[in-house]
Amino acid sequence: MPLRAHCSLLLAVTALYCIGTVFAIPMTGFDEMCRCMKTIENRISTRLFLKMEIVPAGPHCSSTEIIVTLKDKRVVCVEPEADWIQKVISNAIHRNAHKK
Repeated sequence: MPLRAHCSLLLAVTALYCIGTVFAIPMTGFDEMCRCMKTIENRISTRLFLKMEIVPAGPHCSSTEIIVTLKDKRVVCVEPEADWIQKVISNAIHRNAHKK
């Protein structure tokens, strides 16, 4: 193989390696941010709850997030320190412990 062909092959492999490295770097995106921009403290009846998610603090967000999806499909972020939501969480943990 002539020297020119070796150089072209080396250049092509190096370019592919560089492109692969660039795409392997994690990019900061929407998924790595807090999902709750504002929270509410007002009590919501648990009868309206469809689903409740507790997202612990981590590299994506510095605070714990409690995200409630209501039966009418609205999504509400609840203040994690609110007394009423703490009671809801405590009751849910207590109920799940007795189911096992």
